[in-house]
Amino acid sequence: MFVQVSAATLAGGPAPNEDYHLVSPSWAVVLDGVTRYPDDGCVHDVPWYAAALGGALAGRLPDADRSLRSCLAGAIESVADAHRATCDLSNPVSPAATAAVVRFAEGRLEWLVLGDCAVVWHEPEREPHIETDDRLARLEDPPAAVDVGGIKRYPVDYIARVRNRPGGFWVASAEPEAAEQARTGVVRTDGLEAVGLFTDGLTRLVDWYGRTWREALDTAAVHGVSRLLARIREAENNDPGAHARAKRHDDATGVLLRPV
Repeated sequence: MFVQVSAATLAGGPAPNEDYHLVSPSWAVVLDGVTRYPDDGCVHDVPWYAAALGGALAGRLPDADRSLRSCLAGAIESVADAHRATCDLSNPVSPAATAAVVRFAEGRLEWLVLGDCAVVWHEPEREPHIETDDRLARLEDPPAAVDVGGIKRYPVDYIARVRNRPGGFWVASAEPEAAEQARTGVVRTDGLEAVGLFTDGLTRLVDWYGRTWREALDTAAVHGVSRLLARIREAENNDPGAHARAKRHDDATGVLLRPV
């Protein structure tokens, strides 16, 4: 089982927070809704999608006989069924989310990541171990970002060729088969001190601003995840190059757990 040490989320601006998280004694989920593209064919917004996907996962994760990939595939299909009558789910930028999921069972920690969320764990006398999915960052010869709805991002026609396509990158959207592309694994919980799940709005504290995962986990354990959120905002506000990024501030979410 898990003892929840801390969890917090912070919107990147005045728009609704598109991150979502859920925690139970035996599993945890962090979702990062993909910022909406114009003309995505859906009557729902991204927070609706993230919350619906989180709820669908919550109904499946207690079944220890189902793999995490199976739980995610079933959740994606369930949400698709909930809005396929009102929305064009064939649209290449239909609402989507990246995901980090962990589940405790019989002395094992199962983990799953799809997209650029991260799962991090810490064992005594070892550096923290990080698992994420960097296929979006490793796309070959991507085009220059353009202004799409006021945000610098890849053009829709390019996304249509690489999102949830072999050789591209994968997110939870309307295709249950995307779950088969999630990265997964199992680690023994003997001696495991902490487990963290983070969206990329928070992992930039390490990826961009030079903090270590040891520092981040220790800070969250002592002061709570909210202290990490404050530090990422401080770093962004003091970054003279932040204006050149797609977003100066992103929604940021973290969950820190301790196995018992």
